[in-house]
Amino acid sequence: MEDNIYKDTVHIIPELEKLEKDNCHLRQIFAEVLKDEINAIPEDDLYNNVKNFINTYSRDAKALNIVNEFTEVISGGASLNEILQITRDEVVNPTIVTEITTDKNCD
Repeated sequence: MEDNIYKDTVHIIPELEKLEKDNCHLRQIFAEVLKDEINAIPEDDLYNNVKNFINTYSRDAKALNIVNEFTEVISGGASLNEILQITRDEVVNPTIVTEITTDKNCD
């Protein structure tokens, strides 16, 4: 089944490129769908899923490089490693924005 997912992903790109020629809003739709899917994941699940993925593939440098590269693509340049480092820094020494926008209550 995973092989089919890969083939479907590779084959849909040319179709989207054709649609894009007459549908200038395709990029916006793609971005909104991706953001909606990410925002639909509870924060705990998102963090735990990423953490588990990293632990699962921690000995596979190629997989981790791919994840870092994909993260850079969808974030506008920040690698997953950079995001993890910033997260650590914000927990240890939070900025005023983090103090205001996050809930320290872990109940």
